[in-house]
Amino acid sequence: MTGATATESTRELIIHAAAESLLENGYSGTSVRSIASKAGVAIGNLQYWFPTKSELLVEAWRHLTARSVEELRATLNQLSDPLEVLEVGVESLWDSLRRLGDVQLAAFDLMVQAPRTERLRAYMPELFTRYREVIQEQLDRLEADGRVRLTVPREVLVPLVLNTVLGFGLYYVVTRDDESCLRALSAFGQLAGTLVEPI
Repeated sequence: MTGATATESTRELIIHAAAESLLENGYSGTSVRSIASKAGVAIGNLQYWFPTKSELLVEAWRHLTARSVEELRATLNQLSDPLEVLEVGVESLWDSLRRLGDVQLAAFDLMVQAPRTERLRAYMPELFTRYREVIQEQLDRLEADGRVRLTVPREVLVPLVLNTVLGFGLYYVVTRDDESCLRALSAFGQLAGTLVEPI
C-alpha cells in the first residue's frame, strides 16, 4: 500500500468509525477519543484529519447521507410506470427511510445540534439538497414520459414531498408505529393524485 493510499485509508477508517458511533450513541454520546479507539488510530492522527469534533461528524454524516440517498434512488428507480412513481413513490421513499431508521435518527440528532454549532449549521443546506436531488430526478422521470403533467410548480411540490417524508421519518423513529404511518401515507397518496393530470 502506498503512503497516499494508507493515509486515505486511515481517513476513511476514522469516518466509518465516527458514522458507527453516531448511529450507536448519538451526537452527544460520541467522543473523539471513542472514535479514535474504534478506528484503531491515535488521537493525534484523528485530529490531523479532523481538528474538531463537528468537522469529523459532518464527514461521518456525509457518509451516512450518501448511503441513505443511494437507497432512496435505487428504490424509486425500480418503479417504471410514471403514475406508479407518483402513487407509491412517497410510500417507497418512506419505506426506505424506515429501513434506515437509525440513520434518520442520527440525522435528526444532528439537526437538533446544528443551531448550536456553526459547522453543523453550515452543513444543513447540503443535507437537504441531497434529498431534493432525488425528488427532482423522479419528477424529471414523470414529466419525461409525456403521459402526465404536474399541476403545481416544482418549487412547491419538492418541499412538500421532502417535508412529508422527513415528517414520517421523524414520527416513525420516535413512535415505531407502522400502522399509523401507513394510514397517513394512504391519505397522502390520495392527495398526491391531485398533483398530476393525464395528458
